[in-house]
Amino acid sequence: MNYLKYKENKNRGTFNFPIEYYFITSNDINYNMNYHWHTEIEIIKIIEGNFPITLDNQLIYTKKDDIIFISPEMLHGGIPKNCTYECIVLDINMLIKNNNICNNYLKNLLNTQITINYDIYKNENIKINLNKIFKCMKEKPLGYEFLIQGYLYIIFGIIIEQRLYTENLKILDKNKNKLSQLKKVLEYIELYYSTPITLQDLANKMNLNQKYFTKIFNQMTGKSPIQYLNYYRIEIACDMLLTTDLSITDICLNCGFNDLSYFIKTFKKEKNISPKKFRTNKSIS
Repeated sequence: MNYLKYKENKNRGTFNFPIEYYFITSNDINYNMNYHWHTEIEIIKIIEGNFPITLDNQLIYTKKDDIIFISPEMLHGGIPKNCTYECIVLDINMLIKNNNICNNYLKNLLNTQITINYDIYKNENIKINLNKIFKCMKEKPLGYEFLIQGYLYIIFGIIIEQRLYTENLKILDKNKNKLSQLKKVLEYIELYYSTPITLQDLANKMNLNQKYFTKIFNQMTGKSPIQYLNYYRIEIACDMLLTTDLSITDICLNCGFNDLSYFIKTFKKEKNISPKKFRTNKSIS
């Protein structure tokens, strides 16, 4: 079976703080969790009832107060039973900093070289910090962004110390190579978004012709390569609009666009607002 079509593509939180909180009841349209996978970590806390969850080929019966940790790219889904649950989805890249000694462990998790045990909440210190993350995401006290990242580092520290993970677990072997190549493409975009990038440049990173590369990229991300490139550039532009005094023309050029009218058109398509109004509205608020 080709699991790529079950890839979930959603924007989590904000570009600079990619973490999202969900509170799910039986009245929610997404109450039943379709079998899917994504590149982010997902943490599910059962508030009431039961939730049989399938993780890859393993069926886990969860109950009140259980907290399930789902590693990147792990297939998961299930049908809750009279259940209310909370869910946090986060991009682990938010913890990867330049020259950070912790990066190797986090990248191993991203690249599925290690898979963290789903039941790490059984460690009392981890459970305490997981609950603190859920509390912070619900209440969002001043400085909660710092607190959440701190709790996550503590959790990962305990995971490494206690070896609460499995090494080299074979997950989605058929797709591993494609995922590894895709990450090279995304890293290339992250590094060179401000320079001219062609479809052929990106296809070369996966050693594919343009047509097949576009098909594979779309399957794995939900966007065409150029759509994703423009999306990334617009997100960078938004940050520049809010944090610098650069002119819109300069921001356009700094983000890899060589045509101001095309930049504005693309910005409006992504954000439903012009760059000028985006900067003004955000400044007022």
